[in-house]
Amino acid sequence: MRLNCKISLIALAVSLMCVSAPISSYAAKYEVVTSTKAMVARDTLQGIDMSTISNSGGASTEMYTADRMNAIVENTDLVSVVKDQDKCQFTSDIEDRARLVKSPVFMYAWGVMLLNGTCVTQDRDLAIGYIRKAADNGYAPAMVRMSQFFERGLYMGKNMNMSEQYMHTAAALGSKTARLGWADMLVRGYGTPALYEEAYGWLYHSEYEDNYSKAKKAYLESQLKKHLPPNVIARNEAFEPDY
Repeated sequence: MRLNCKISLIALAVSLMCVSAPISSYAAKYEVVTSTKAMVARDTLQGIDMSTISNSGGASTEMYTADRMNAIVENTDLVSVVKDQDKCQFTSDIEDRARLVKSPVFMYAWGVMLLNGTCVTQDRDLAIGYIRKAADNGYAPAMVRMSQFFERGLYMGKNMNMSEQYMHTAAALGSKTARLGWADMLVRGYGTPALYEEAYGWLYHSEYEDNYSKAKKAYLESQLKKHLPPNVIARNEAFEPDY
């Protein structure tokens, strides 16, 4: 009965993918969505109560929500939570939401699990496919990862143009991690000088909690300032973003 219930809920979620729904309120390091591309990133399982469904093997019924999974991804502790803390008991649920429901955050999580062999047999080709799908559906952490792959030539040919596109789009979507990454790319000579002002404004109005990110932000701001006239710097610092 519980298995049939789970299958029916997954089928319902798949059917809801064709219905317009609000974007999930991803927490962690996100701000306001500033690109229409993010409209693709919606999670239809958000409003479905799956707390009464049991996984096989005596697993806990506390399955991951989209927001919780996003927070896990943003805090870069996917392996410690999914494998070490939860003992891989929700592996099939993560796969269902990635493969059947096509939720961007779960597609990314499933891709990372496949890439690292976390709770599953390692499959790098399939992993890259899921991570790229998540990126192309507006999920910023996946865009950041794709940017890193293309810059380093990992699992695919090196392509700085694609690397810049993914990182810039993720920064435009409000990812604070991407805003650091994009400013870093500009400081290293990628992109164009015309984008310095935009990057400085994004970075100046982004707040970070950990000391490493704070120090990196301060350094990147100082480097970008070298390429901007005082009136442009003052204008961006005086601007109050609407978020």
